[in-house]
Amino acid sequence: MSYFSYLPQVQYNITGSKYAETTTARDIFIRNLIKKNVIEKALSFDEHTIGDGERPDTTSFLVYGNVKYDWIIFLTNQMFNPYFDWPLSSQDFKKMIKNKYGSTERAKKQIFEYRQIIEEETDTTSLKEVIIDKDAYNALPDPEKKRITKYDIEFKRNEANRRIKVIDRQYVEDIMKEAQTKRYR
Repeated sequence: MSYFSYLPQVQYNITGSKYAETTTARDIFIRNLIKKNVIEKALSFDEHTIGDGERPDTTSFLVYGNVKYDWIIFLTNQMFNPYFDWPLSSQDFKKMIKNKYGSTERAKKQIFEYRQIIEEETDTTSLKEVIIDKDAYNALPDPEKKRITKYDIEFKRNEANRRIKVIDRQYVEDIMKEAQTKRYR
């Protein structure tokens, strides 16, 4: 049984019209099937990197041995929109870039922001940089300049979505039992 079957049903006016009929829908705003303190304080998290083209059900199977726990992955990682919170495959990423910017080349030419490198990354220190305006950028020597493109931002955002937390396998059945017995009426 899917996660949504445990949520209460509500009457919802989809059109927003004063006289419109309502539609029965699941109340997706009740997201506390996994108690917040379990997610925030759990010591039994593992990390998983979502592979290219990996779907939520596939991740659930890889991590838990069953496709039915994808909703636990979504809630654990506070992913509420699978279209934007789940990483795009490389093929879908290219399509998104093309639709949004016209082409990959255009996205790589559009500047998102300019940065000044304050300190290079070494074995003992991390990269330190600050955002600056175009005039300040142009006045810097080349080794201190860094341009961030729209492509860079989109790629970084998509890649960040690949790294997720997964609750230790031993707790998943307990979470499932709690979800099945919990009623929100």
